Amino acid sequence: MKTPMLNLNVSRLLAALALAGLAGQAAASADAMVFPVAGVFWNAGNTAIDQRFMQSQDIGQLKQQVKATLEAAFAGRIRALTKQSAANTFAVSFHLTRMAAYYAPKADGNYELMTPVTGSVYFTNVATGEILFTTTSTNAAAALLPAAVLTSGGKQAEEDKLYAKSLAALIAQLGKQAGADFQPKTIETTVTGQQNGLLLLSSGYRQGIQSGDSLDDDQSQNIKVVYAAADYAVARIGLADAIGTGARFHKFVVGKIDGRLRPRATVVMDQVPEGFSADYLTQLFSEELAAKAPLTMVQVNPSFAGLLRAVVQNADLSSSTTSQRDTPDLIVRLRVSDPIQHETNTNLGFQTKRGVQAKAYAELIDTSGRVLFAAAGHDAQTIDVVRGLDLAPQARREIAIKNALLALAQKMGEMAEGQPDTATVKRADADGVLVATPNQVYANKAPGYVLHPTQFNIGGKSRSVLFPVYEAVAGARNGADTALATLLPLGKGQPAVQAGDVFEALRLGTAPKSATAFTLCPDAESLGSVKTPDFENVSSVALARAMPGPYYAPEVRQIADATIHAGSGFSAAIKWDVPTVALCVQPVQRVDAGAEECGDTCQRAMTARYTLRQRKDGAVVAKQGLEGNFKSTGYQKSSRAGDVSKLILQDVLDEADKLMGTLATKIVLPTTN
Repeated sequence: MKTPMLNLNVSRLLAALALAGLAGQAAASADAMVFPVAGVFWNAGNTAIDQRFMQSQDIGQLKQQVKATLEAAFAGRIRALTKQSAANTFAVSFHLTRMAAYYAPKADGNYELMTPVTGSVYFTNVATGEILFTTTSTNAAAALLPAAVLTSGGKQAEEDKLYAKSLAALIAQLGKQAGADFQPKTIETTVTGQQNGLLLLSSGYRQGIQSGDSLDDDQSQNIKVVYAAADYAVARIGLADAIGTGARFHKFVVGKIDGRLRPRATVVMDQVPEGFSADYLTQLFSEELAAKAPLTMVQVNPSFAGLLRAVVQNADLSSSTTSQRDTPDLIVRLRVSDPIQHETNTNLGFQTKRGVQAKAYAELIDTSGRVLFAAAGHDAQTIDVVRGLDLAPQARREIAIKNALLALAQKMGEMAEGQPDTATVKRADADGVLVATPNQVYANKAPGYVLHPTQFNIGGKSRSVLFPVYEAVAGARNGADTALATLLPLGKGQPAVQAGDVFEALRLGTAPKSATAFTLCPDAESLGSVKTPDFENVSSVALARAMPGPYYAPEVRQIADATIHAGSGFSAAIKWDVPTVALCVQPVQRVDAGAEECGDTCQRAMTARYTLRQRKDGAVVAKQGLEGNFKSTGYQKSSRAGDVSKLILQDVLDEADKLMGTLATKIVLPTTN
């Protein structure tokens, strides 16, 4: 990787900014205020919410409860929301994401009913669409019920009582939690110059200003950052009148400011376990990922349109004074499979052994559809159950899924911070633009910027800054050079690209071992008597971690576009530029179980063979296989056949993780597509 050219003048630029008194700063802010929004927001299509119960509630009473709770939690920090105050006043709102009812037997013959209800509080800048901060919590009310209630008409009434109790307690709990957690800091920056409608700012990502940020001044004028270098940034005017040199803008941050490059990313749900909602899982994972990975998480509020309507109706603000946020740079595709649950007998008649295993998978994908990084999270529990007394199986399932998501966020946090990767423009003429890349390879369609050395007067001295003039993507390689494609000007009247300009892309994630691009074939093949759970997920993550070449997942476009659109607070859909890839890798499985072998316990001898076929134009051009032989976990002969099958599936999944992880590192892609 070459040293980024844009850092050559950093020390001198910083010195100039410091002399001019323009360096960015962060401090505790007393200016960030809130506007409580009365009501409970929820998605009417969310099957993880008891819609019948919610529709039966006194909405006016719920609104009053939320309003009173938030007003108490933010006493002294509440302000009317107007066009003038919108930049520093956040709409704080309560959103319901999940409800459930769990029954567990007790020793006295009764049943314990628990009703976990989960919600989030959002802090939204309705003028820009940005969600500054979210906090999520669950409250579970409990009651002891006679067994007869489960088979009588009173079951629903008992659940409704506890749902109401859980919801009321959750509103109070989340209000208090949000009031304590919302401690924003301000990051300030100054306009130090202008060029063709774009603004040069005195702070970059080291000071906490990131590409995609929305910044405001004290009059609620808004600008949007289109590019961030280490110690300076460039913005375009959003909702604002004329802006001159010396104007100061700010943004609010909740949490630490660590000086890292943090591209914007949004989680989209591709696989949801039964009984859960995409809203709930993406919210939980996004909050954890924000704390672990070098990313700026762009939250999606499915109720954004409803929130905006409620705010406009109750604030001195019109919809014409609101804008929408830019789309994220990256997508995190999240897949959570149904946990494997089983209960087998032991040699003690009063005791059984319960097991539950949950898996979650995530892939970081850019706007070319290329997978940059991937990981899997895992949780497995084994519980000795005496006389059937344990948490409800659904509760165990929920615990396992949450733990798998926490483990996944931890794994994603192992990804190294992204770095700018630059190459100098060698030639720019009627035949196109070529950058010199003798010792580096850009993935096809890798998004980036063309930077032009531009003179600015900073602190009374003339300074040269690498200033972004075009968005561009890397194209075909031509010997030791790489062509640039899809040049889109930033601002008006930008100079033509010329030799000496710089192309900069983001280097993030796992580096490909070759330049040959591939996708995952859509038709994984299953042979044998046993099917590996999550086979496509396991295969995809294994290939992404081994990264034999640039790995593309073009199918993510449809999933992301269903989440990221104007209705969820974005200015538009993502601008995709996905290459055509001729080579795909087809995962093939053949898993067989031998005869049952019993002594004190029973086992089955298992054979698992996995193959990765490389296909081009429908023909197999190469393949690599790996076989493993293992014994299943032991079980009592008296155990139910269905539970034994699930126990074996858990063993197969564990073996597949190991074998596919090894196999993916062994494949070598052809030198050309």
